[in-house]
Amino acid sequence: MGGRVKVATAKPNPNAVNPDKRVICIYTYDCEDEEDVKRVRQELRKLGITGKIPYKTDKATLRGRYQIRGDKKISKYFE
Repeated sequence: MGGRVKVATAKPNPNAVNPDKRVICIYTYDCEDEEDVKRVRQELRKLGITGKIPYKTDKATLRGRYQIRGDKKISKYFE
């Protein structure tokens, strides 16, 4: 896919761990391309993102894997 972004709205999300924080999803073209994932993460750092940046695959989302539901080790890459 790549080249796409979506941002959570102010609408309450039942999957949110913290209702005061919002998610920004940035899609890469291939979750197996770790070098590209790291490149995208570095660009986010240049934009001022300072928190941890996990990388969750669409497959994990489609399987309904969410931290609030007790799932662990959801992210493929995590710094």
